[in-house]
Amino acid sequence: MINNADGMAIHYVDDTAAFNSLCDQWRNTEYLAIDTEFVRTSTFYPIIGLLQIADETSCYLVDPLKIDDWSAFSDLLVNSQCCFVIHSCSEDLNLLQIFLGCLPAKLFDTQLAAAFLGMGLSVSYQALVSELLGIGVAKDETRSDWTKRPLTEAQILYAATDVRYLLQVQGILKNRLIEKGMLQWFEAECERQKTSAAGSEVEKHWESFYIGLSNAWKLDDPGLILLQRLCYWREQEARTKNKPRNWIVKDNELLKLANDLSQTEKISLDAVMAVQEVDRRFLSRYGNELLHLLVTTESGLERINRDLLNKPLSAALRKKLKQCQKIVSIKAEELEMAPELLGRKKQLLELFRDYERAGQIEWTGEFSGWRRHILEAEFLLIMSGEV
Repeated sequence: MINNADGMAIHYVDDTAAFNSLCDQWRNTEYLAIDTEFVRTSTFYPIIGLLQIADETSCYLVDPLKIDDWSAFSDLLVNSQCCFVIHSCSEDLNLLQIFLGCLPAKLFDTQLAAAFLGMGLSVSYQALVSELLGIGVAKDETRSDWTKRPLTEAQILYAATDVRYLLQVQGILKNRLIEKGMLQWFEAECERQKTSAAGSEVEKHWESFYIGLSNAWKLDDPGLILLQRLCYWREQEARTKNKPRNWIVKDNELLKLANDLSQTEKISLDAVMAVQEVDRRFLSRYGNELLHLLVTTESGLERINRDLLNKPLSAALRKKLKQCQKIVSIKAEELEMAPELLGRKKQLLELFRDYERAGQIEWTGEFSGWRRHILEAEFLLIMSGEV
């Protein structure tokens, strides 16, 4: 055991029985701060190197290379009354979902809370601790290899500090959210973060990944069908090989394959190999597999939907989009929250594409809850041409 600079004890936990005992102890704790350190330089899935936990009295560094049973911690996440405090939770939730197959039942994201309170959309932990507590936190071990042992004292101190002040910060932020009447909005957004993380490994979602490629709307229907198959295949391959998507094949290469092969009279191995601007090594390695994928009559995937593509808006809708963006800025300023939290351009574009398809605003997804409550009246006036 060593101590933080301010005297809080740091316990290194590398024994499963001791870890299980701590998990039992924490079941009656209202809040726990957690963070993870991982490596993801050459793999699709993050490799966990360390789990940091802090309660009111101590910091605990849990060594995942030594713990062989995580069931007690998984049960703590899912079935206890404990709320888990994380700063910028998306990557940590993704790792927990992959590593443990579960997510916290209760979550408090301090970065998200700060955005609701007008402190910026992506304020860092260091900046938040400095502003709220007047304490400087170093960030000099960010690029460490957390899978190597033994950890240095500098790594240990850095890792412990990443959770050391989270509970104090959380207490201040929660009180401010309550004062502004935003706690329910914030809690709804935390739930949305969990839903997003839980869906990352749902295969059905991969069927619509073709929608996210920026120029997919330029393809004709046969090309779009090929692109959907290629994107779905890449999701499977990246996970099977545990390599980043772009290490398998880049987005622009998938688009080129789909476009060129949709124009050929018959897709053959020669046609696949002849597509230009696609890595030759990729085609040599996967040519036959791609041929089988693309000529199969039934793919089993959902039907393509052109209405969901990221095509440019009409001139009239672009004008309305700018008006809605102005409303977002005005409302965010009135509420003293980060404007990007209320309505990012990407979110608004999706709202407008739904409007273009349905002829009315469909308040779904991120706009189905508290954002609709804030924006609906003005947006309806803009869409009706009254503004």
